[in-house]
Amino acid sequence: MKRKERNRTTNIEKLGKELEEKKKLPQEIKEKINAKIFENMIIAAIITIYLASLNIGMNNIPTDTFIMDLKVFSIMLLIITIFILEYGYKKDNEGIWLHGIEVMVIAIFTLYLVNLYSIYYATFGTLILVVTLIYFAYYIIKIAIIRRRIHKDYNKSLIDIRNIVKK
Repeated sequence: MKRKERNRTTNIEKLGKELEEKKKLPQEIKEKINAKIFENMIIAAIITIYLASLNIGMNNIPTDTFIMDLKVFSIMLLIITIFILEYGYKKDNEGIWLHGIEVMVIAIFTLYLVNLYSIYYATFGTLILVVTLIYFAYYIIKIAIIRRRIHKDYNKSLIDIRNIVKK
């Protein structure tokens, strides 16, 4: 009787170790997560630099030139958005589409900045800072969701119930 119990505990321990090893992410999954995180961090840094340069430009560029720059930037960003959305459509990649929508939101915000600059001149720098922080928080949340989704998909792939039911 004791031998059977020892065998059971040994088998349970072996199964526990196997499950723990299966739950560990393989190197290719870790690289996929790191690549997506790096990509989103680069985009967040570019947007942060862009918004910070707008804030600096507000203080150092004459008003007429700054308003013209905002218009040019918004048009350039809308053109970039069109190219990104077209590229995402050709590749049939929803991640690229999402990046295109993010750029479009920045382009529309830049277009609104032309009017907001005239109306809220005193608090314009604070407004841009708040939007920068919102975008930064958005990317932190997005990175956490991407990481969680990839972990979840990997763990789902480990479940053999679907294969057993199909048989």
